[in-house]
Amino acid sequence: MSIRKQHPNFPLKLNLESIKDLEQTLGYPIVSIKYFCKNKTSNVKELTLMQYKNGKLKEPRIVYNPTRQYKKLLRVINSKLLAKADLPDGVLGGVIGKCIDDMVYRHCNQEAVLSMDMKKFFPNINSDRVMGFLRAAGCSPQIAGILTDSVTLDSSLPQGFPTSPMLANLIAFGLDDQHLSQARKNNLHRTRWIDDIVFSGRSKDLKACVKSLLGAIKFHGFQLSNKKTEYQVRAHNPIIAGLNVAGKTPQLPIIVFDRIRDILHECKHSGVDVVQLKYESDSFGRMKDLKSSLKGRILYVSRYNEIAGKELIEIFDSIDWRNK
Repeated sequence: MSIRKQHPNFPLKLNLESIKDLEQTLGYPIVSIKYFCKNKTSNVKELTLMQYKNGKLKEPRIVYNPTRQYKKLLRVINSKLLAKADLPDGVLGGVIGKCIDDMVYRHCNQEAVLSMDMKKFFPNINSDRVMGFLRAAGCSPQIAGILTDSVTLDSSLPQGFPTSPMLANLIAFGLDDQHLSQARKNNLHRTRWIDDIVFSGRSKDLKACVKSLLGAIKFHGFQLSNKKTEYQVRAHNPIIAGLNVAGKTPQLPIIVFDRIRDILHECKHSGVDVVQLKYESDSFGRMKDLKSSLKGRILYVSRYNEIAGKELIEIFDSIDWRNK
């Protein structure tokens, strides 16, 4: 299903026909907006994130850090335009007020869980798709073009731009709509956290539509990561976002300790500023405090495993937080 303006549940409706409309809505003169569009080389810094998994170094990831003034403009685009979106049920990642618990609790105590991951999620959303969405949302060709130039880099959504998570959510509307329709028909629960999608319910109901659910990914212009697609039954203790959801409430397995340790290693070896970009969900202008968030998660682990908590605190205390 393609995104169409006439769809009754279309998530964003804008009315931006002229330069004047754009200037008044954003509170920015057009000359300032176009400046960032034309001078991205001097206003975006490429950073390398050293990623860890189970204590081992993975393939580095590139993130892009806009200058303070450019980031300010992008946050205004979020708050003045994208924040008006009415996202489908269960779309949680990059949404203000939502956290991993909102996703995990929906899938507790289910007979079966299907987890899938979309690879190269942001890069697969190119300028044409952004432009098409903005046109369908009610922008004139001129305004849609200016906004597309503002939020893309090298013709796609860049990781690290404050606008990327919400734009990705909006452009995935067709996929979400189809998936949710199938979920309702088959009595399934469905959530999406950026590029991670989870379904759960009775085994027979889930098995009946697995092929269709997976096929929808490609149909809507995204790529499925076969390595991260997994069907799990309750007896095998399914894990979602590092939490065991076999019971009525999520439980904390050792994998959660491993993930927090990996993030701390990323902070230590890549720099806090780089890791902040990866974990900053934007929240429409409110920057998540990575240091406080990690400290809270360490205290959470300590309640369940004092020894593991002490190890994490030692790594935490060895990090130079001053460059944050």
